[in-house]
Amino acid sequence: MNICGSHLDIDKNADDRIEKLLREAGFTADLRYFIDEVKYILGRFSPDQRDRYLSAVRSGRGRAPAVTGRTREKLLDDVIRRYEEEKRRIRKVDWNDVAFEVSRTAKQDYDVVVVDETQDFSANQIRAVISHLKEDHTATFIIDATQRIYPQAFLWKEVGIEFRPDMVYTLRSNYRNTVEIARFAASLVRNLPKEEDGAVPDPSASKRNGPRPKVIAGRYSRQISYMLDCVKKFLDSGDTVAILHPKGGGWFDFTREELRNRNIAFCELTRKEDWPEGPEQVALSTIYSAKGLEFDHVLLPGLNQETTPHGREDGDGELESLQRLVAMGIGRARESVSVGYKPGEQSTIIDMLDPATYDLVEVN
Repeated sequence: MNICGSHLDIDKNADDRIEKLLREAGFTADLRYFIDEVKYILGRFSPDQRDRYLSAVRSGRGRAPAVTGRTREKLLDDVIRRYEEEKRRIRKVDWNDVAFEVSRTAKQDYDVVVVDETQDFSANQIRAVISHLKEDHTATFIIDATQRIYPQAFLWKEVGIEFRPDMVYTLRSNYRNTVEIARFAASLVRNLPKEEDGAVPDPSASKRNGPRPKVIAGRYSRQISYMLDCVKKFLDSGDTVAILHPKGGGWFDFTREELRNRNIAFCELTRKEDWPEGPEQVALSTIYSAKGLEFDHVLLPGLNQETTPHGREDGDGELESLQRLVAMGIGRARESVSVGYKPGEQSTIIDMLDPATYDLVEVN
């Protein structure tokens, strides 16, 4: 990557390096959570101010697992310090380094800046944008708060923006989802803390009605079979279908085989930015990789506890992120949604769905 004349070699294995350092520092449980905690620290604080993390209020990270003062010290001293040393040794950078590189380059003096998908920006990335604005400028930050999987980990005033009601214009109309889909998604996130710029799916903002979402209870093979039977008529009319799963890779093996047996062409979107050129109407993707996309019909089979692990404590940060993730996946649908699980092994997410918002179908 070349930014302002500097070549930056992005480390594509940053998560693996952080996990290794966490294990070496004695972290054995909730590793996914603490990987995100490290990235949260790197994204929120500048290198010369990371000690502020020791006393800072941790915004948007849930109340569990507990992150004590001693844990914070270990993360700074035994993980982040060594992580920075490792990057220098292998001559790699991460996206947080890119933000600092942008901030350090000669000021560009932009009059007008529009930042899309701001819900995915870290505090340091916002600071990088601000560093290149003229003193007299117009800056617009576009936020789709319902797509924010990991809550905003900073306050706007931390990056130099005074967040006032008169600065906010809310786009209230929901042109993508039906009332039924929006109501279904909203049931997952209504109990979560609302941020200063946050929003939840609002059924009253939708302009049209459609079929009630379906929750399919049965073996995974039966879930897939039933769902594909339901969408066949839509494929014949040219609609698009996304089959989303919390995890990728081998978790799609049976689905791939079933699609081939039915002569249904499909593509895979995980780690791809655009729908591939071709005749495929069906896409396989992790839920996360579907961010920013939309489809006529969304199928979410296999929502079992094994594929959606999280902590058990009240206020668990991993569970809160999971609620947002699945709600975001549901919200990718324009016309219909089907969710599936195996009875006795269902994800906590299934129990959080409001029974009044869906039709239950048993396919055992």
